Amino acid sequence: MFISLNKKFIYTIAAFFLFTAILFIYTFYIIYGIRFQEELKSNINRNKHYMEMLNENNTLRREIFKIIEDNPNIKTSDEIKNRILSQKNEESALQNRISKEKKHIEEMSQGYNDRYLTIKEGIRIVSASSILIILAIALLWFLMRRWILSPLNKLSAASNEVAFGNLSNRITHNKQHYFPDEIDYLTETFNNMLDNLENNIQEIKEKENFLQSLIDGIPDGIRVIDDEYNIVIANKKYYQQIGRNKSCTKCYEASQNLDKPCSNALFSCPMQEICINKKKNIRVVQQFANHPNRHLSINAAPLNINNKRFVVEVIRDLSDDIKFSHQQKLSSLGFMATSVAHEMKNHLGSIRMIAERVLEKHYPDKAPENEEKKLLQLIYNQIVECINVPERLLKLSRFSENELQDINCLDNIKDVTALLDYEAKHNGITIDISEEEKDTYIKGSEADFKMMIINLLLNAIKAIKSDGQIKIGLSAEAKNIIIKISDNGQGISKDKLPRIFEPFYSDGKDNRLGGTGLGLSIVKSIVEKFKGHISVNSEIGIGTCFTLKFPRIDKK
Repeated sequence: MFISLNKKFIYTIAAFFLFTAILFIYTFYIIYGIRFQEELKSNINRNKHYMEMLNENNTLRREIFKIIEDNPNIKTSDEIKNRILSQKNEESALQNRISKEKKHIEEMSQGYNDRYLTIKEGIRIVSASSILIILAIALLWFLMRRWILSPLNKLSAASNEVAFGNLSNRITHNKQHYFPDEIDYLTETFNNMLDNLENNIQEIKEKENFLQSLIDGIPDGIRVIDDEYNIVIANKKYYQQIGRNKSCTKCYEASQNLDKPCSNALFSCPMQEICINKKKNIRVVQQFANHPNRHLSINAAPLNINNKRFVVEVIRDLSDDIKFSHQQKLSSLGFMATSVAHEMKNHLGSIRMIAERVLEKHYPDKAPENEEKKLLQLIYNQIVECINVPERLLKLSRFSENELQDINCLDNIKDVTALLDYEAKHNGITIDISEEEKDTYIKGSEADFKMMIINLLLNAIKAIKSDGQIKIGLSAEAKNIIIKISDNGQGISKDKLPRIFEPFYSDGKDNRLGGTGLGLSIVKSIVEKFKGHISVNSEIGIGTCFTLKFPRIDKK
């Protein structure tokens, strides 16, 4: 139980004074008063007894003297007669003695009363002295309260405010004090300490805000973890990647929704690899719990400060790399389309004009069945078709991230197959398109759609060794458009199938997966961008089938 110093001081003085007063009164009033009273009673009783004996003696003498006078025949010795006669003569003296003894008893009683009154007067003096002592103690308490207790209470209240984080509170005191003491110096020192502490904390907060703003400006996610899996600092991009706020303090809780550290059976933990396996720099690819379809590349490195271990992690969203690779491919296609258009259009245009001139000059009147005219007409038609190839490439190179278009799936698939027809026939592969519905429109970007079909067809061509077949099925449901691209290539093993959409996943032994490992990742990102769904079925030695499902729009 808390008792203030002020109460302790008052209670201590009151208890001490009460004990001293009771002890004094008991000693001087009870002990000495009772002793004086008993002594007075004893002397008075003794004197009374003495006077009674004198009176009795005097009475006996009188009776004896009367008996002798009344009976002269009684024989007594001369000594007794002389003694009786002498005592008769001394009777007056005896009466005087008795009177004096009574007076002495009265004086003695008066003396005892005076001594007893003196004790009472002493008690009154002690009482008055006690009052003066109480006043002196009260004055001392007032001065101590003003000079010591009150400043200490202010210091205690200010310290309590500081303990709760209020650093703006200050202790008010008179700086113009003519006689400053230790408490004044202590108060001024305390205020100066608070000023310095507030300035230092403000400076630290400014540096923290600068550091936080600095790391928030970094486009990749950054977090620093201590050896107890606590997130010491992280930037905004990281919290966007995990889809959480700053309430989660443990890294495994924030990233994977776990209540204990991650198991290595799930994936490689950078914290455990660095702190337990003593590795320096590691790179892993993970998926966070709130975004399971997003692949993140984590680069981790150790950091030691004041003999305490930390791990710094830089987290990059691989979808940005996929998008960049997609843009690079589109840029390359645009550059190629521009070059092809420039080179091919001029030459093919000249050949087209020559063929057209020959037909107009030498075969204007020939029948359509004429073999030479028929062959020249075929040459002319093929040249016109060749001129359309650069136009298709130019359409493919156009890229708009935010612009959405109504895409005719069938027409765009035909354009892509026309571009890859030579590649397929060169490898002995045929591409068949079977459509059940001509009204196959979806919402998206034509360039993205064509890039998606190109990647899937190129993977199918790589998977077929020779004399194979690629089938493209296009069908429509009430709310969806379904595209199936199947081949009779070598297929994908079951252990690799779950990872084929991971960025940068590539296996040189598998022609389908050989390369940068971004093709199928780009396909999946485009499908998700179109709010669609992609699935795959494959068997070794039989082939692979990719199924794409997109929301259908009613063009009518």
